[in-house]
Amino acid sequence: MDNYQRMKSDKRHQGSRDVAEDHLADQRGNGSKGGMRTSSRDERKLRGADPVEVNDARQSDGELSSEGSDESRSSQEEVSWIQWFCSLQGNEFFTEVAEEFIQDDFNLTGLGSQVPYYDYALDIILDVESPQDEVLTEEQQELVESAAEVLYGLIHARYIVTQRGMQQMVEKYNRYEFGRCPRVYCEGQAVLPVGQSDVAQKYTIKVYCPRCGEIYYPKSARKGAMDGAFVGTSFPHLLLMAYPELVPPRPSQNYVPRVYGFRLRQRPPTPPPLDPPPAS
Repeated sequence: MDNYQRMKSDKRHQGSRDVAEDHLADQRGNGSKGGMRTSSRDERKLRGADPVEVNDARQSDGELSSEGSDESRSSQEEVSWIQWFCSLQGNEFFTEVAEEFIQDDFNLTGLGSQVPYYDYALDIILDVESPQDEVLTEEQQELVESAAEVLYGLIHARYIVTQRGMQQMVEKYNRYEFGRCPRVYCEGQAVLPVGQSDVAQKYTIKVYCPRCGEIYYPKSARKGAMDGAFVGTSFPHLLLMAYPELVPPRPSQNYVPRVYGFRLRQRPPTPPPLDPPPAS
């Protein structure tokens, strides 16, 4: 695959989430197949490979033996769609969902009516190649790839509340991969991702601080573009219930506003409006 095709493929994936949102609004529940998916396996391997490794392999192509080239191609084959997707910039809040979880139809109950091209999208996620010779148009291929990202996000929200999924997220939490609380008196407390709705396309992802109990926008705008439904509203609270040792103590200090050293008088809360007297 030449550089133009590879750049075109990458560009298609970068804008895929917006395409999926528009398509979901227009064709919600449409799971019919307009043609067979023909995503090239070689194209997916190249997208999944590390760009530096790809460039190095191309630059040293004349120096590598045929045996070395075969080993390089073999290493690229090991990159699955799930690994590739989770490694993209902006997808750092995702964890890799176990394929056996996705292959269990019970875990996907109800998703077929929420994602267009559901069967094709599922094939992409599981790296299943269609044996048919029919070809999707470029526009249809973009929609299928967009649907795969949305479907993976909805599956991800279900997976991370399982025991195995929680363990993977705890490891990311302990490495501060979700960030730290911006509140000064939380002293850099690690945060957890949380959604404000379990319905897709309503709110972007937020982070929850288990110390102060507040939610904040992620520090990185790129990470903050993720759909909050791909994590869900219950995840951080279920995780802290399952791992009570991760619950930190409440902050011992609160900010006190002062003017020239004098503490400002706290404004009393506004009383609720009185109910009108009943009509006589």
